[in-house]
Amino acid sequence: MKRPVWVVGAVALLVTGLTGLGSSAAQAQSGGVDPVPGLPVYLALGDSIANGQASAPEIVDYATTVAGWRANGYVAQFDAVLKDRLNCLPAANPNARSGCKALQVVNLARSGVPAMDGQPPKPGVTTQIVIDEQLPEAVALLKARNGDANPRNDVEVVTITVGGNDIFGPITSACLQPVPSGCAAAIGTAFASFSTNYAAILGQLRAAAGPDTPIITMTYYNPLPYCAIGQANPSAGVFADWFLEGGTLPGFGTLPAGFNDLIRGISAANGAKVADTFGTLGAGDFVGGSDCLHPVRSGHTKIAADFVKAMFG
Repeated sequence: MKRPVWVVGAVALLVTGLTGLGSSAAQAQSGGVDPVPGLPVYLALGDSIANGQASAPEIVDYATTVAGWRANGYVAQFDAVLKDRLNCLPAANPNARSGCKALQVVNLARSGVPAMDGQPPKPGVTTQIVIDEQLPEAVALLKARNGDANPRNDVEVVTITVGGNDIFGPITSACLQPVPSGCAAAIGTAFASFSTNYAAILGQLRAAAGPDTPIITMTYYNPLPYCAIGQANPSAGVFADWFLEGGTLPGFGTLPAGFNDLIRGISAANGAKVADTFGTLGAGDFVGGSDCLHPVRSGHTKIAADFVKAMFG
């Protein structure tokens, strides 16, 4: 059967830079703040989505832009719900339903960081970067807070969004071309590498957090129909649905398990809940144009709602 004609240069459209924003390189790093001793914590890890990218307008100063993202992204919106609904008091306390107003966020996620002040750029976060940059700090915090004798200072919830940068780039570079080359091999390699790293991340988080701490992961939405790639060729959106959710696609074959199925399976194996965003976001929820990844604030609001559903039902 004839293959669809794909868009040349699709990979270049998957990521947009922020090289026009200026500030100090040190300030440009996302990451957690030192939490106040004795108070509960919501710990977030991940990529630019967890960093809230595009949930607020870009400003000339990069550090201010990032602060706006982090104040409006899904992590901040989910935190507001947790403060209102999460029971973080000892179970025997008669006021156990008074919420978790003192909950503090430690968000270790970051976006790709542009070159500035003589410092080289940092790429978007992959699972390997989470392992190298974020996981050591997360595990140390979990062990310190959840392993001591004080139940009031625990990390109460952990969320993680990562994997999009592992998958979209390698797969689209091999498959979204007029003459796809090595598409099946690229999918297999990307899936295998992601699975190994994701299992290691969730395994370490679960071991450090203990068996009862909620860990919530996230599946990925399909942004391609809402950006230049999908506008140039609507078949790109169908292709992304296929590698995200699996199934049979004429010209490409059968994929027994999609990328999101890997997330679901590895999450279940580590006692993690899943915020399923596939199919949740739609028109008006994305930056669009040359940015084929990031949701705007309305998209982050829908993602936050998926986390609320995973947490509370």
